Amino acid sequence: MIKQLILHNLLLEKKNAIACTSIMAGVILFFATIATHTYIDDSNTSRVYYNYAVGAANGSLWFCLVYMASRMFRYLNTRKTAIPFLMLPASNKDKFLANCILSLGGTFAMFFVALLGADLVQVLFNLAVRYTTGSITVNFFEHLCEDTNLFGIQMLNSFFCGTMTILWIHSVFTLGSTMFRKHSLIKTILSLIGASLILSMIFGGLAASAAHSNRDITIHFLVDPETMFSITYYLIVLGTTIGAYYWAYRRFCKKTIL
Repeated sequence: MIKQLILHNLLLEKKNAIACTSIMAGVILFFATIATHTYIDDSNTSRVYYNYAVGAANGSLWFCLVYMASRMFRYLNTRKTAIPFLMLPASNKDKFLANCILSLGGTFAMFFVALLGADLVQVLFNLAVRYTTGSITVNFFEHLCEDTNLFGIQMLNSFFCGTMTILWIHSVFTLGSTMFRKHSLIKTILSLIGASLILSMIFGGLAASAAHSNRDITIHFLVDPETMFSITYYLIVLGTTIGAYYWAYRRFCKKTIL
């Protein structure tokens, strides 16, 4: 049933999907055209390096991710748009999972289509005008493999770290789409900023009080500090991700009751 729901929602969102893909491709293509530099490789061939285009691609991917998640359940805000959705012969769990899968998977599908489309246009432009070669897609994946460490974590752990960060971001903005009726993207961002400020004030106050106290505080780690940081990070991100998804699902079930 989830597959049918994904196909149904995809048909409803095809115009928005085409618009988002076109916008991302336009942003990548714009930076790939105006902000590039050429270098000579080992075979004495002129090539184009798309450093700024890769940055624009990353930015457009993250924005599309939070945008799609924040408007996931917008049709439940009014009775007129909610009734056709509620009449679909499926459980609330299937409807929720189908929307999450479509939002998360659809974002990356649109991004890669936009990346390949912009890359194709740029290749034709390079051959016709610059008389050189270069690939935005190749540069993008090269950047993904360049960083061997992320906060001291090895590349394999960095992959899981990035994946969990993506799921955390998606879960938070999915929760925001069920909490805020209008402008959920902006309100969720402001809520995150507010929560970050509150947490920084709390931890800053605890650190300041510990620094000004006369007590000698000794911390003993059972494992290596870098490993401890990784474990702590994974536990916090995993716990808050599961909590945000569960909270969003509970609110989604309540919103389906007209």
